[in-house]
Amino acid sequence: MAEFEKVAKVSDISPGEVKSVVVGNLVIAICNTEGEFYAFIDECSHETLPLSDGILEGKTITCCYHGAEFDVETGEALCLPAVDRIETYETKVEGDDIYVLIED
Repeated sequence: MAEFEKVAKVSDISPGEVKSVVVGNLVIAICNTEGEFYAFIDECSHETLPLSDGILEGKTITCCYHGAEFDVETGEALCLPAVDRIETYETKVEGDDIYVLIED
């Protein structure tokens, strides 16, 4: 059963910032794009390196290791060397708390 899990506070992630969090056995990146929060697996689909180390510009995260780019909203790979999308997660904000929908 899918459940929303509290992962961070709004005040923890400034606009343009990415934060890595552990939820169960998943490592998820949460980013703030102009006040909208997006969550995605914290692992580049090109190689298993953390995307949270990358550069966030608008809704694009660039892997700092090999330059692969992904849309943080859809998970779509935007350029080589990545060809596979990354998993994304639904988010919601209640007060100062950020929640991510995790599927069991």
